[in-house]
Amino acid sequence: MNHDLKQLIRLQTIDLAIQELRTRIDKFPGISKALDEKLRSAQAALESAKEKAKSNQSTRKKLESEISSIETKISKYRDQMMAVKTNDEYRALQHEIEHAQNAIRRIEDEVLNLMMDAESSQVDIKAAEARLKEDQRKVDQERTQLIEQNQRDLSALESYLKERKGLEISISSDLLPRYERVRKARGGIAVAAARNEVCEICQVRIRPQVFQEIRRNDQIIACDACQRILYNPENLDHPFEVA
Repeated sequence: MNHDLKQLIRLQTIDLAIQELRTRIDKFPGISKALDEKLRSAQAALESAKEKAKSNQSTRKKLESEISSIETKISKYRDQMMAVKTNDEYRALQHEIEHAQNAIRRIEDEVLNLMMDAESSQVDIKAAEARLKEDQRKVDQERTQLIEQNQRDLSALESYLKERKGLEISISSDLLPRYERVRKARGGIAVAAARNEVCEICQVRIRPQVFQEIRRNDQIIACDACQRILYNPENLDHPFEVA
C-alpha cells in the first residue's frame, strides 16, 4: 500500500476525531452552566414557597393584632356603657360594639383562610424541598459524568494531536498542503472511500479504469469532481487506518 496514502487515511481519521472532541469540549461550559440553571430554578421555587409562607404568617399576625385592638375598644365601650345617662348614648355604644364585633368576625374569616393557605404552603415547601433534593442529586450525578467525559476528551485530544504531529512529518511535503487545502474547502474531509465506482462523499461516478487503479491503493488519486484523495476501504493494510 502507498505509504503516503496510508498516512493520509489515518490523518483524516484523526482530524475528524479531533473535530468531534473539540466540539464536545467547547460545549462543556454551556452544559455546566445549564446544570447550574436547573438547580437555581429548584432553589428559586423553594425560596418562593418559603417567602409565601412567611408573608402568610406576617399577615396573620397583623390581623390578630387588629382583633386584639378591636377587642380593647369593645372593652372600653362596655365600660362606658356603665356610665351613660341616656338611652341614646347606650344604643350608640351598643351599635359601636356590634360594628366592632362584625369587624372581628370578618378578620377571623380572613385569618381562617390564611391558616388554610398556610397548610397548603407547607405542602408546597415540602414538595419544593423534595424537588431540590432530587435535582441536586441528578445535577451532581450529571456533573460528575460531564467532568469525567470532559477529562477523557481532553486526554484523547492531547493524544490525537501528538499522533498528528508524528504523521505530518511522515507525509510527503507536497501532499500535506494539498490535503489541508482540500480539507478546509470540503467541510473537513480531504480523503474519501471509493466504492462501486463512486466517490462516497460527493457521489460522482469514477471512470472504470481510474477506479481499478484506486482499488490497488498504491498511488495518490483524487476525485475529479471534489478533489478528495480516494482509497479502497476493502484493501487496507490494517483496520487502524479508518478506526
